[in-house]
Amino acid sequence: KERMKRLLSTIITVAVTAGLKAQLLALKTDALWDGLMTPNLGMEIVTGNKTSFGLSVFGNYKPWGMDMKMVGAIPEFRYWFGTPMKGHFFGAHLNIGAFNISVDKHTRYQSPDGFYGAGVSYGYVLPFARHWGAEFTVGAGYIHTKYDAYYNISNGARYEKGIPYNYWGLTKVGINLVYRFGK
Repeated sequence: KERMKRLLSTIITVAVTAGLKAQLLALKTDALWDGLMTPNLGMEIVTGNKTSFGLSVFGNYKPWGMDMKMVGAIPEFRYWFGTPMKGHFFGAHLNIGAFNISVDKHTRYQSPDGFYGAGVSYGYVLPFARHWGAEFTVGAGYIHTKYDAYYNISNGARYEKGIPYNYWGLTKVGINLVYRFGK
């Protein structure tokens, strides 16, 4: 957990420092996450003529009454083919977070050290007003976690520890509503 806090702190520091020179800042929310009852907020800043840096954070607590808790962050560096925050882009992103999920009446899974991974993404931003736009993005990559299994009762005992899980596949899918500040 301490490593995740340090990494997230470094990412935020870089984003804020780069933001001091940024000509354009955007705030966004992912409609797909919102539809899954997972509040999220993203920020993106232009860092160069064809580059930007963004950070999205998300979390949920018992969506639809399900016994599930999850928090995470997705920092991403983007290269734009034209003007930043308009048109096509390629990106490189990280996935960082933690979960505590009950899958049935018998078992609950928890990631004491969280999950982490990296991937590449492609997307397109479609401006539909001076400051408003829609962003469509998809990414693929790798995520790793080690989780513990618990009996799914109040204060249930752990019965399996450090189960490794490695995932290759989609690591990011989004339809974002974007509000751009600046030019």
